[in-house]
Amino acid sequence: MGARWSVIVGGLALALGGVFLVRYSIEQGLIGPAARVTLGAVFSLSLLTVGERLRRGEAARGRPRRPIDIPAIVTSAGATGAFATIYAAYALYGFLAPAAAIIGLGVVAVATLLAAALHGPVLGALGLIGAYAAPALVSGDEPDAWALFLYLLGPTAASFAVARLRNWPALALAAGAAAFFWGALAALGGLGDDAAALLVYATALIALAALMHSGARLQAPPAAAQPDWIAAPLITLFALLAAAAPAIDGYGTAALLATGAILAATLGLGAWAPGLAPVAVAGGLLAGLVALSFDDAALAAVAEATSLPGPGETPRPAGLGDFLAFSSMLGAIFLVAGAAAARLRPPRPAWHTGLLAAAAAATPLVLLALAYWRVAELAPDLRFAGLAVLLAAAFAGLAEDAARREANDAASPMATAAFATGAATALGLGLAMAMREGALTVALSFLAMALGLVAVRRSIRALGWVAMAAAALVLARIALDPRIVGDDLGATPVFNALLWGYGAPALAFWIGARAFDRAGQAWPAQALEGLALLFALLLGFMQARHFAHDGDLAGEGVRLLEAGLDATVAFALAALAGRLGVLRSSPVLKWGSLAAGALGLVLALAGLLAGANPYVTGEPVGGGALLNTLLPGYLLPAVAALAAARFSGEGRLAWVAQALGAAALALGFLYVTLMTRRAFAGPILDGPDASEAEWYAYSVVWLVFGLALLTLGVLRRSLMLRSASAAVIVLVALKVFLFDLAGLGGVWRALSFIGLGGVLVGVGLVYQRLLTPRDAAA
Repeated sequence: MGARWSVIVGGLALALGGVFLVRYSIEQGLIGPAARVTLGAVFSLSLLTVGERLRRGEAARGRPRRPIDIPAIVTSAGATGAFATIYAAYALYGFLAPAAAIIGLGVVAVATLLAAALHGPVLGALGLIGAYAAPALVSGDEPDAWALFLYLLGPTAASFAVARLRNWPALALAAGAAAFFWGALAALGGLGDDAAALLVYATALIALAALMHSGARLQAPPAAAQPDWIAAPLITLFALLAAAAPAIDGYGTAALLATGAILAATLGLGAWAPGLAPVAVAGGLLAGLVALSFDDAALAAVAEATSLPGPGETPRPAGLGDFLAFSSMLGAIFLVAGAAAARLRPPRPAWHTGLLAAAAAATPLVLLALAYWRVAELAPDLRFAGLAVLLAAAFAGLAEDAARREANDAASPMATAAFATGAATALGLGLAMAMREGALTVALSFLAMALGLVAVRRSIRALGWVAMAAAALVLARIALDPRIVGDDLGATPVFNALLWGYGAPALAFWIGARAFDRAGQAWPAQALEGLALLFALLLGFMQARHFAHDGDLAGEGVRLLEAGLDATVAFALAALAGRLGVLRSSPVLKWGSLAAGALGLVLALAGLLAGANPYVTGEPVGGGALLNTLLPGYLLPAVAALAAARFSGEGRLAWVAQALGAAALALGFLYVTLMTRRAFAGPILDGPDASEAEWYAYSVVWLVFGLALLTLGVLRRSLMLRSASAAVIVLVALKVFLFDLAGLGGVWRALSFIGLGGVLVGVGLVYQRLLTPRDAAA
């Protein structure tokens, strides 16, 4: 309390004492305005002198510096008094013109900042506040951006110098933020529309930040350099001010050239100093921001009329030409200069080379994409596609060169990855520019596959992430329009545009997954493998809907045919993924098989057992007595579910196979039951009540179904099939004893019991013969 707070409160009391003394003199009329200002200046100068003498005395005695000490507080009080005196001479009494007042405040602020190098950060904070608040306190009749920016450069330079000398990064960041604030105010029109002043101001600020960084750069060898997270963000902010100048100037040629030069200089700074390498990437993105800022009015700007062939004079649109010239110039500069800078020989950190390569790759791609959007309006355009292919070729060559140099420890793996990513992105961009939507979807999937094949030959980790990005674009495209090609699907079952739009990506993703797996990149391999399964599932679902609704994907309702085919697709995919999972260990195949099987169970339960069951809905069963919609509706899903149960049981959870087997049994049982109903009642299954002959026929059909399951179980040595057979035969026995005994009469009741008895005896004989060898062995 005695060493810190008493000092702070004492300094505050000194400052307030001077204020109250002046106030008292004014109230009593003791002294005039000139004397008041003079006394204020004398009081401030006295405090500054005392503070400096105290500092020197403390230093002579060898006492340690404290964060808050008496000399700093006394000097701060003197600086506060000096600020107040100059402001009073300007604002209260009119002794100073605005220009003289702001110069005086600036001198005091700069002196305070420089004194902070001796007295500590408290004084530096005071000088910073006073320096950047002065323009808000002093205002003239007309705003003058040149005068303001010239003034601001003084305290900014002083703050950067003190921050560099004393290693106070907070001071540099605060000063840079304040300088950016005034520049942003000018960019938003608060100081008039003076683009030239803003460009000069931004250039000077960038130079000051680069000089601040240069001192730190000299202390560390290039190979051990680290990103400068003080100077690099500040330079990016100041370059952002320059990027706003073209819009202020109306996109004039001079402003565009000056802004382009400043943004190109950021690439030079990144190449010159490893710590400023992030600035190169930021400069490229800011170039894209300038290109993006061209609005419709700027693109359609009309220059002075020029004579064209033909009668009269026709105005020539100039905005589009300036836009293309700016984008082409900066894209070429960043590509050529960035690639050349990335080839500079070490010693340099690997991330420096990688960031320069990233700037060289990203900038032309961003500018090309924006030009395509603004000029071609996203319509197919072979001119832009050709430029994208040329860029892809250039990046591929640079990636190959970086890969060869990487083997000799002369290049960074990050450079190889950046150029390879640029090549893949440029190729994908070219495909997007040249093809219509349906072809683009397939092309992007084949791009992902091609990247996997390249990854087998070149171990570039970035290729996997680019492939995943291309696959994500394909997935997003499918979500926007599942028809792929709009209304041009065609009415031919299976062999239509859906086979190309979904089947080709599924195949491409599968091949790409295998390639990335061989390349040792697990995440891309698993992602593409999952997408291959997803697109295979979507292909089946979309083809089922196309077939069930005669080519109209927007048809209403889900009928029996579509519900049965959907369940078949899900169960078949579960069987396929399960079988592939047995051959090779893959978590995607394991969980994909499980998910597809679960989806099949949901579809069978919700659709085939209830929602689309013709006995429930009254929907007519199409087709004849044997070949009708019950076949794809129930028999095909039953077979597919049985296959899924077969392969899900190999190395999988037992209950998964049991659930799928139960679904196969239920679907098969429904098929034979509904086929029997179809034979007696006709296409409308919810028609008249069942006759005694039909009721007896169910017993026969069910017994035959149970015996067929038993036969298959014996032949394939499948306990699951034999258990299903037992369940069906027990069901028939319950029906005969509980229903046929009372519901049937005459010969039908006798035949029902005779048939059941014969079957049960035969089943017993089969099981005895199955068990006899086992008993003999025991």
